[in-house]
Amino acid sequence: MVRKNKIKFFLKNNWLIIAIWLVGLFLRSYRQGDLLGFYYDQGRDALMAQDIISGKNFPAIGPTTGIKGLYLGPFWFYLITPGYFFGRGNPAIASLFIEFLESLTIPLIYLLLKKYWNKTGAILAATFWSFSYYLILSSRWFSNPSPLPFFVLLIIYFLLEVFNYKKYKYWPIISLLLGLSLQLEAASAVFFIPVILVFSLINYRVLLKIKFKIWLQVAFSFFILLIPQFAFEFKNNFFITKNLFGFLTGKVNSSTGKSWAIPNLHFIKERFLVFYNILFSKLDTNVTWISIVFLIIFIISVILLSTRLKNKFVQILMLWLFIPLFLLLFFVGNYGNLYDYYLTGFFPSFIIIFSLGLTFFNKSILNKLLLIIIFILFFKGNLSFIKNKLSAGIDGPEHITFGNQKWALNKICQETRGKKYNFSVYVPPYTPYSYDYLMNWYVKEGKCSFPIKEEADSIFLIYEVDPANPERLNTWLQDNTATIKSKTNYGGVHVQERVRNVKK
Repeated sequence: MVRKNKIKFFLKNNWLIIAIWLVGLFLRSYRQGDLLGFYYDQGRDALMAQDIISGKNFPAIGPTTGIKGLYLGPFWFYLITPGYFFGRGNPAIASLFIEFLESLTIPLIYLLLKKYWNKTGAILAATFWSFSYYLILSSRWFSNPSPLPFFVLLIIYFLLEVFNYKKYKYWPIISLLLGLSLQLEAASAVFFIPVILVFSLINYRVLLKIKFKIWLQVAFSFFILLIPQFAFEFKNNFFITKNLFGFLTGKVNSSTGKSWAIPNLHFIKERFLVFYNILFSKLDTNVTWISIVFLIIFIISVILLSTRLKNKFVQILMLWLFIPLFLLLFFVGNYGNLYDYYLTGFFPSFIIIFSLGLTFFNKSILNKLLLIIIFILFFKGNLSFIKNKLSAGIDGPEHITFGNQKWALNKICQETRGKKYNFSVYVPPYTPYSYDYLMNWYVKEGKCSFPIKEEADSIFLIYEVDPANPERLNTWLQDNTATIKSKTNYGGVHVQERVRNVKK
C-alpha cells in the first residue's frame, strides 16, 4: 500500500514531464524500421558490433573522426553492441537503445532546472529538447555523437554535486564520464576539459579539501579508458599521436598550414554566422525571422544571467557554452569547416540558458504572456517539419533509408531461393559496409542464401542513386557486361538481375 501511494504521489507530481519525455521518445523512435539512415558509418559500426558479439574481435580504437588519421576510442562500438545482441542483429532495434539513452536528456534537463532554477524553466527547457526538429534528427542519427548530450548533463550534474554539496566521491565519476565523452565525439568533448578546468579554478577552495585518495581515483578512472588506445599506439608506432600533432600544427586537414590562428574580422563574422545558424536552428528549424526574435531574447538572457554568476549552476552553463565558442574563433583547421555536430556537446547549455532567461521573471504576468508567444513561435517552426519527416514515404526518387535497403534485399532473397548467384553493390561514395552487414544478417537469420564467390549465371546488383557523380555509377553499371534480365527500384535503391550466356 505504501509503495502504491508513493507511485501515485510521484505520477501526480511528475505527470507533465513524464508525458513530455514519452512524446519525445516516440518522436525519436517512430517508424525507425523505415526511416533509419543506415549508411557507411552505421554499417561499419554494425560489423564491429557483430564481431564483438561473436568474439572475433574486441576493438582497441573506435570510429574515424573527420580528421585524417585520427580515431576515437572504442566506447561507441561497445555501447551499441547490447542493442544488436538483444535486437538479434536488427539495426532498427539496436538504434532504439541509443535513442532511448539520448531521450533521457529530457528528464535530466528537467531535474537540473527544477533543482537549481524553477519548475517553469524546467518544463520549458524539457519541451524545447523534446520537440526540437533537429535535436530529434540528431537522436535518430544512430551515430557516435548522438548520446553525447546525455553524458554532458551527467557531468554538469555531478560537478554541481561536488562544488555545491562537497560530495567529493563524484569526482572519479566526472573523470570517467569525461573520458567516455571524448570517445564519443572528440571535436566537441575536447572543449569540456578547459571548461571543467576554468570552473574548478574559479571555485578552487573546494578542490583544496579533496583527499589525495580521490585524486588517485580520478586519474585512474580517466586513464583506464585509454589503455586500449595506448596498446594500439604502441603496436602501430604512435600512428594516431603523430596525426594528432600533425593536425594541431596544421600539417593535416589544412589548406593554410595552420590549425589555429588569430582571426581577422571577416573570419569572426563568418564564424558568428555559423554559430547563429547551428544554435538557433535547434529552436527555429529554418532560421527565419523567428530566429532573430530568439536571438534578442538569448542576448537579454545572457545579460540577465550575468548578474547571477555566483550561482554555480548559471556559472557552469555560461562557461560550458561560451568557452568553446570563444576557442573556436581561433580554430581554422579542417579546411575551415565547422560542422553542426561539432557543437553537439554544447546544445544542452544553449537550450538551458535560453530557458533560464525566459523564466528569469517567472512570476510576472508579462513573462507568462511572453512564454505563450515563444511556445507558439517554437512549435510553428518545428511541428510541420516533424510531421513531414515522420509521415514521409520512402519511395522518392532519391530516398535511401533502411526501408528501401530491406526491400532490395528481400527481393533478391526471394529471387535467389534454391539457386546460386553473384552479388554486387554500388553505394556512393564509400565502401558498402551497410549491405555487407545486412546481407550477413539476412543469411544468419535464414532469410537468404549467401552469394557464391565463384562465377554464377545469375548476378544481382544493388545500387543507390548517385546524383553528385552519375558518371561514376554509369561506369560501374557498364563494367558489368552481363545481360539485364529485370530491373526495378524502390525510391533511390535499384535492383537489377543480370544473366550470363543468354541465347539470342
